[in-house]
Amino acid sequence: MASRNSPPPVSSPAEATADRRQDILNAALACAAEGGVDAVTIDGVRARCGASVGSIYHHFGNRDGIVAALFFDIFHDQSRSVQAQLDAAQGVEAGVHALVTGYLDWVVAQPERARFLFQSRGAVAAGPRTPDLADAAHRRNQALVAWFEPHRRTGAVRDLPCELMPSLVMGPVQSYCRAWLSGNAAQGGLPSPTTYRAELADAAWRSVKA
Repeated sequence: MASRNSPPPVSSPAEATADRRQDILNAALACAAEGGVDAVTIDGVRARCGASVGSIYHHFGNRDGIVAALFFDIFHDQSRSVQAQLDAAQGVEAGVHALVTGYLDWVVAQPERARFLFQSRGAVAAGPRTPDLADAAHRRNQALVAWFEPHRRTGAVRDLPCELMPSLVMGPVQSYCRAWLSGNAAQGGLPSPTTYRAELADAAWRSVKA
């Protein structure tokens, strides 16, 4: 047991680097939440987290690097969260429901991060990390295709091209969440996606069930 006079634990250089990187990304997200992706600037980020310009450039190269890094961090976090819900589901119908509700629940729990994903995707797609975006999207889509294929072969879902399944299942919930995030609830925006959680999940299942 440490004594009262024990010095506080000292972070390793690797931990300090990771912490600084995360501080910068948190500051970038705060800028975007306040003014959109265009509000993410080197000066704005530096003012929020106290990082030096040199540190920001060291970690991310430039402003576009910050946007891309934050996008991919959020993208992969969302993918892991939805995949965990899918892995825990028992049966194909439960799996389809898990895909929809897992995505919806993540968006509702983290609206600022979800909004950033929608807002920044175009900028990332037009930037130097276009191949990384294509690869990440392909990997996520292929994971869903691989999950659907055995169920298609057994006749549990419709005999459609498996690459079509993710769009049929996820398209409506993504569309509604995007519209909800782009609106303003205080000014008569759309109800929270949780209002239609069951309806969106049921509609996804009806679109693919045999």
